[in-house]
This record gives sequence, structure tokens and C-alpha cells, in this order.
Amino acid sequence: MTSTLADPAPWFTTRPLADGVYVLSEPGHVNSFLVLGDERALLFDTGMGIGSILGEVRTITDLPLLVVNSHHHFDHRGGNAELAPHAIDIAVHPAGVDAHGEAPAEWHAEYEKLARRTVERFGEFARLDYETFFTLTGAQTVRPIPDLSGWRIPATRPTRTLADGELLDLGGRVLRVLHSPGHSPDGLCLWDETTGSLLAGDTLLAAAFWAHFPESDIAVFAGTTARLAELPTRQVLVAHNLRCVLPGSFPAQAAEAFAAVRDGRTRPVPYADPFGNPLLRHDFDGFAIFSPEVS
Repeated sequence: MTSTLADPAPWFTTRPLADGVYVLSEPGHVNSFLVLGDERALLFDTGMGIGSILGEVRTITDLPLLVVNSHHHFDHRGGNAELAPHAIDIAVHPAGVDAHGEAPAEWHAEYEKLARRTVERFGEFARLDYETFFTLTGAQTVRPIPDLSGWRIPATRPTRTLADGELLDLGGRVLRVLHSPGHSPDGLCLWDETTGSLLAGDTLLAAAFWAHFPESDIAVFAGTTARLAELPTRQVLVAHNLRCVLPGSFPAQAAEAFAAVRDGRTRPVPYADPFGNPLLRHDFDGFAIFSPEVS
């Protein structure tokens, strides 16, 4: 595996999931997904831009590559600049096409501080797991943070927009675009009807749903998850945390939870996200929803 940085340790954990789908994981950070057709490949999200995601893709396939960003947040498009000269298109929802500017230096500094704290805490968890619980696999090992002094996420203009319901034909495999606002207005999921796989970005997550941003909307999120719950999903491929695959029953769980938050049927507690932003935390079985503080 390749890296754009001097640190010799591999940054990605790349492995097949099933049916021509691979996870390109930056453990503890973000998961991107590579889907292979007979004629083209599709990369859903491009990660942090810390390691070479192009190098990871090319260890798997030389097929022409379509890049789709699930939304415009920096941690889902960090590799866009590297991939742009090699991709057919970088495709996004129209609501996010003008939101692909350069990540500010302040964001890089805050994320690095958070990442280093995450590695420290994971070390404590991993030691306990090694002694007692035996739940972690090698694919779930959070990477040490390399020298990030040269890390930048530059502005990269998308070259294509995707409409809700649009079909992406990879040759022998078709993915349907689903507009999935709530976390952000430009959220996208991809639906593989043949395999029952839902590529979810940040619309469905294995831990905490971040719905407390100014651009987030709990009621819209509830509508999106209710729509996704109607699909005959067999597995959900998610962008964050150490579990990248969730069962097909999860969209319905998330929809029920968001409806409860929307309707005031929960008992949230004051909390803060990892960056220190205040919020309300609503806990459910195995996940949480972050909502804005009540003013």
C-alpha cells in the first residue's frame, strides 16, 4: 500500500467485502468504498487526503474511475485533488457543488489534535480488549498519526452533478443515486439493488449521528431515514467508526430514532462533540443522535 507521507506504516486497511465491493478504510477516521463494474469502477468518497487513495485504488483495479462524494465535508473529499487528473468525473449533488473550497489551516490543526487524542484513547481501549474482551480485529486498529505538517485539502471543483434517482451504469452493475439531506443539504447515498447494498456516507452511521451543525436539519433527517427504511436493504456501508458494515435492519432503527427526536419523545442530555461544540445527545441502542442545543 502506498502513502504520500514519509511514515512507512500503511495508512489504509483495504479489503474486499463482497460482490466486487471493497472498503478503503482509514481506521478511526473515515471509510471509502470502491465498487467494480465490468467497464468502470466507482469510488464513493475519497477520505482524508493523508495517504494516497489513488495508490490504494490502483492496487485493486485499472478500470476507468468515477468519483462520487457523499457530501462536501472535508473528511470525505480529501483525496479529490489527487484523483481529479485520473477520474472520469468528480460527481456531487448540486446543493454542494460550490462548497468544495480549500480546508482552512485552523481545521487541519483542530483535526490533528482530535486525531492524536483518538489514537491515545484507542490505545487504552485496545489494551483492555487484548486482556479481556477480544472484540477488535486487525482491520479495526486505529493508525498512529504521521507527520501532518504538509497535509492540505485543496479546493477541487466537481465536474458533474447527480440528481436524485439517477442511474450510474458501471457495466453489468447499476447504482441508483439517492439524495439524502439531513446531515448536510447535499447528502448522497448510492443504492445497489442487485446486492441490496446501501452506500450511506454520513446519512447512516455506526455510532453518533452529527445532526447539530447549522446546515443540519432533524426533521429533514427523519424524512430521509424514513425513505431509506423502505428499501429492501441487506447491508449498509457506512463512512465512520470501526464498523463499516451494518445490517439491513439498521435504516428502520435510525428512522424510528430520528422520528422520536423530531417529535420530542426522547430525554437528551447536554454533551459536546469531539471538537468541543455544545449539543444535546439522544441515546439509542448502539448509537446516538446529536442535535443542537435548545436556545
